[in-house]
Amino acid sequence: MSTLITDTEDVTRFCGVFSDMTLAHDVAATLGCREAEALAGILRALGEPAAADMWLDAHAHGDEPGDQHYQPTPEPYIVPIDPMEDLQCDSCQ
Repeated sequence: MSTLITDTEDVTRFCGVFSDMTLAHDVAATLGCREAEALAGILRALGEPAAADMWLDAHAHGDEPGDQHYQPTPEPYIVPIDPMEDLQCDSCQ
């Protein structure tokens, strides 16, 4: 099953194609977790850790609770209100 990679042009082309953010966002959510991990592993092995992380991050957006890469949506930050501002009286300022 294992063969030595001898065509570096193919490796360069593969890395170039799969380092594309648009492709990752269009395709990654349709992959299963095992498939996304396998692709990320190949990209890391070929010296593209940023592309590997990009694919896993894009894949995680399609995961649901309980899936390996699921990332819950963070709660929005609510800006605290100064209660004295709401009173709008001169003595509170």
